[in-house]
Amino acid sequence: MDRIFEKLKEHLETFIDKLLEFIPDLLVILIIAVSGFIAAAFVEFLLLKGFRAVRLDAWSDQIGLTTGFRKAGIKGPPSAFIGSFIYWFIVVLFFMAGFATLGYKVTDALVSVFFLYLPRFFSAVIIVFLGCFIANFLARSALIAAVNAGIEYSKLLSELVRLILFILVFAMALEQLDIAPNIILAAFVIFFGTIGAAAAVAFGAAGKEYAKKVIEYLLARRDRDNIDQL
Repeated sequence: MDRIFEKLKEHLETFIDKLLEFIPDLLVILIIAVSGFIAAAFVEFLLLKGFRAVRLDAWSDQIGLTTGFRKAGIKGPPSAFIGSFIYWFIVVLFFMAGFATLGYKVTDALVSVFFLYLPRFFSAVIIVFLGCFIANFLARSALIAAVNAGIEYSKLLSELVRLILFILVFAMALEQLDIAPNIILAAFVIFFGTIGAAAAVAFGAAGKEYAKKVIEYLLARRDRDNIDQL
């Protein structure tokens, strides 16, 4: 019985020693994390002031970026979203720096993966922002062209152009992030295959009457030519 208590005492003392060794590292992480929250709040404050000075939200409305954000389910002005995104990015960055101070293999691997993934992440963000701008610009151009051409469903055509381009942009962003690339590729192929098939059926149904009139015109012209020859 005494031997059991001695073993328990040894394990308890080992646990307390390891805990006491870890407490300074934990305090360092907490200090770095608090510093991260303070730095993030300060940077967000400066960014929001800068965004208001350059009228970022008004500019976003003009190029259609605000509309793209709403369609993506992002509420609020773009400046608030960007400020919040930068805030949490800085917080996570400080947390990663805090974990790096531990010196464990697991935390070192986690920090390495995080920093190696950053270029992909920023590339995806740039793709989304540029893609939303281009999609809205092309959709607006398609609307103007369709209205000038007298097409009845010009608004629907414009929204269809915007939807297809948004899907393309987000598929490119997810591919850049390397998130289930095979599933995204398959869904992409199925979606555009369905769109192509639907368009073919629609054009076929709409063009049936037109093709009939063309054939009747050609047959009537042939008959007239035959009569003239006689």
